[in-house]
Parts: sequence; structure tokens; C-alpha cells
Amino acid sequence: MKIFRLYALFVLFLFQTNLKANSLPNSFNSILFSVENSLERSDLIEVLALTSPKVLYLNSKNKEALSAARLALQTRSTVTIVLDDDSNLISKITLIDDSSLTNSRKATRRWAPGLYSPSVLSSYNLTTQLFNSVDSYTDSDLSDDCYNRAHYWARTFEVENNIKSMKVFVLFTPLYRKENNFNWWYHVAPYVTIRGAEGEERIVLDPSYEQSPQAMRDWVFHFASKANTCRIAKSLYQYQQEAAQGGCVVITASMYHYSPQDLDPENPPVGWRCEDLKAVQKALRAPGPYSNWENYRNFLPDHCY
Repeated sequence: MKIFRLYALFVLFLFQTNLKANSLPNSFNSILFSVENSLERSDLIEVLALTSPKVLYLNSKNKEALSAARLALQTRSTVTIVLDDDSNLISKITLIDDSSLTNSRKATRRWAPGLYSPSVLSSYNLTTQLFNSVDSYTDSDLSDDCYNRAHYWARTFEVENNIKSMKVFVLFTPLYRKENNFNWWYHVAPYVTIRGAEGEERIVLDPSYEQSPQAMRDWVFHFASKANTCRIAKSLYQYQQEAAQGGCVVITASMYHYSPQDLDPENPPVGWRCEDLKAVQKALRAPGPYSNWENYRNFLPDHCY
């Protein structure tokens, strides 16, 4: 009986420990893109974070977090966002000192679009080879981190195949999200250009969600399936200006663009940033056939060691 009691106490301890672990809030750092009243509920504030493709919400009565969010938006400061367990509701926002990150990004040389020369492929078959050569991170590995997966794919295309790809961001307007009860505000994937007899075609490689390479228009309207129109823009500012029109907005960029933060035309990235690639390694498990990221020696450029 004594042994049984000890066993029962041990099981209860494990259960409580697991319950506490599962109830820990989700926390991450990001720069905020917008803090606006929700179009759906008057008691909620809609928060768009550059490293969260999902729309986040803040209770309007949470004055401390709301004040921190608005200050961070004005100063372009990085914040720590704490979410309620298993929800998109923000419980806390804290400003953090990101001077080192800000200075490192500002020190990056400015990039002129004409200086980046993406690869042009000769056949669709080559896109299929690229598509099948990378880890898709589907099923249990699939998370909200589309920007991390896209960065891994783009870097691997270059490392393994010497292919310089591009990125395509599809951004969903507030009106589209409201009309379709849609909780995502952007998605991103790499694409390549094929030059054939009928001209050039842009093909998106997104193996987490697609079964094969997709023409860009097909890929865009896969995610914005109920949009009447999807317009091309050059910056997040244009996206904001066209938000009232509904539908979605498409912005293309170089393979070095990591998140929507890099869509600022004033100072986009000019090469692989070590902090971005290392963030990818922290967010994703090592891709097959590597047992860990240290085995994938070429993923990080030499200047990152």
C-alpha cells in the first residue's frame, strides 16, 4: 500500500508538472507593424507583429500593454510579446533594448534592386528538382514561421544548387480578413523565374503547403482564395494605403529579405545576415538528412563563424 501511495504521488507530480509546462505563455520578440481597432469586435485591438504571420489581439482594457504597444510602434522598438496559452490574445507587451540589433541593421549597406541578379531557369523540371530537394517541414513540424521556412529554402537553393531565388510576400488586407474570418495577415515563400519559348514565368516553391511548384498567380489565390483582386505593391506603406480596397497585396523581394520588416525600401538587406540564419536554426529542426544544424556546415556563410 505504501508503494502504491508513493507511485500515486509521483504520477500526480508528473501530471501537475506537465500541466504547468503546458500552461506557460507563448513569448517572442518582434517589431510591431500596426496597432488598430478590430473591425470585428470593439473590445479588441488588432496587433500585427512582423514576426507573426497570424493576427494577434489585445483587450482594450489592458491599458499597460496597449500603452507599450503604441509607444513601440512610434519608436520602432522591439518588444517582447506574451500570449495567453493556446490563443492569439496578448497578455503582456514589454519594450526591450534592441540598440545592438538596430545598429547592426543600420550598418548594412543600402541595396539597389538592379544590383541583385536572381537566377533564371531554363525549364519547369528544374523547379521540381529544387522543390523535392528540401525539407518541407510539414505535419508535426509545421508552424506559423513561414518566413523561417522560406529563408531556409532560399539559402539551401543557393548552397546546394547555386540558385539565387526571390521571395514573394502575399499580404491580406483588414477588410479581406474581416469578410472571410481570416486570421493571417501575410505569407511568404521563395520563387524562381523560368525563361521559355513563351516568355518568363514566375514559379513559387512552397512545399509545406503545395504538392508541386506553382505559378505565382495560382499560389497567391490559393491563400487568398476569396479575393476578387490582388494588387502588386513595392512596400508595406503601399499595402497600408490600399488596405481599404480589400483583397490582398503582393510584394516581391530578394532572397535576403527575411520578414516584412525588410520590405522597407530605404534600407533592405544586401546579403545573408547571420542573425537571420541563426534565428532559422533556432526555429526549425535540422533538415534531413542532418541530425543537427552543426552537421549542415555550409548553411551559415563563412562570415557567420
